[in-house]
Amino acid sequence: MRTAPAFTFIACILKLFVLQSFVLSPAMAVMPTNPVTDKEFMRLPSGQSLESLSVRGSRLRLATGTGEDFTPSAQAEYVRLKTATLQDPTHPVQWALMDLDAGRIIDQSLQAARPVFGASVTKVFTGGAILSKQNDKLSSSQLQELLDMLVVSDNKTWQSLQRQVGDGDMNKGRAGIHAFTQGLGYSRTRGFSGYLEGLHGNELTALELVKYMLDTYKGRFAGAETLWKVMHTCRTGARRGRRYLPSDIFVGGKTGTYDGETENPETGSTKNPDGSPYKVRVRNHLLVFHAQGRQYAIAILANTGADQSAALLAGGLFREHVRPN
Repeated sequence: MRTAPAFTFIACILKLFVLQSFVLSPAMAVMPTNPVTDKEFMRLPSGQSLESLSVRGSRLRLATGTGEDFTPSAQAEYVRLKTATLQDPTHPVQWALMDLDAGRIIDQSLQAARPVFGASVTKVFTGGAILSKQNDKLSSSQLQELLDMLVVSDNKTWQSLQRQVGDGDMNKGRAGIHAFTQGLGYSRTRGFSGYLEGLHGNELTALELVKYMLDTYKGRFAGAETLWKVMHTCRTGARRGRRYLPSDIFVGGKTGTYDGETENPETGSTKNPDGSPYKVRVRNHLLVFHAQGRQYAIAILANTGADQSAALLAGGLFREHVRPN
């Protein structure tokens, strides 16, 4: 496993942001909450209703599972895929399933702690960082940017909010997001976009992603409730993790998609051993849902180029551990 070098600049910025900028708070009284038992779930702590807000001309509403049948063929594919991820340490798919109410990992792949390129799933850390920095008090324009970034995965607003974490300085924004994740204890997460003094961003692990959902669900940082509720209006992933989840299940989360060159999270190199560029075909999905009276999170990081990896794992794990047939 690659070990990131220690940079004096980063250490100083992390200390500055953790001590002065971010509010890492005890659990708030209003958390946890879920859209099944909470009739006011769509109301933000500010008092504003998410249902009164729009993204790209459409009002926000709770997302659900797509409800496609999980056929015997899909079940067989799930078993093959899961078995492979439990046996092959180099498998391109890593995942973790957590019971958020118990704070317990129910199941995970063999290398669920291995860093993987995160793509747009990383936006959930930018959202948490800006909310925490401002103690959950966003301007109307900032809230709209947060919605655009999380609901339809807009990249322009992602960069804007990262810059705002740093008070207008992009590099300080990266450092601020890194301070936010490290302050919560995610030592292997690089939840910022780009490079921070040589440290490559956008590297996530399945285990730390579900732990972040636990901290969000439990309200362990300022703005957690807002982030949690906005994530439940995400419109992407209908053919991915939501595909085989029942249509009566509310599903929040964030997808991430990227095809192209990047840095290998394990070696720190942009090249393969043969000298060719290191490339990925990422089809990630982070999901949260309430079922059978409990709250769950599933993180699926799939470098396969296919939506079906996340679809099979989410559908199969749901039927194996949450709602057995």
